[in-house]
Amino acid sequence: IDGTGSNADGIGARVYVKTTPKGKTEPLIQVQEVRAGSSYLSMDSIDLEFGVGAATLIEEITIFWPSGKKQVLDDAPVDQVIAITEPQQ
Repeated sequence: IDGTGSNADGIGARVYVKTTPKGKTEPLIQVQEVRAGSSYLSMDSIDLEFGVGAATLIEEITIFWPSGKKQVLDDAPVDQVIAITEPQQ
């Protein structure tokens, strides 16, 4: 616990990424869940990766945290690593 309500790595958080591909009118929504798995002498990465193709902007990132909190981030740039921390409130 890191004081935000869930575990420090966000294990169990569900993340939705919304983009509108070039030339399309309907948005594309991708979803992934932060999971931790391991096997002998190894562990899966807890980083999530989303492919946004030719999109130049992530319109919306929605995170449902294990604590029950919902967080929405708008207009995030593409081609970068975004570290997101669960809000306190």
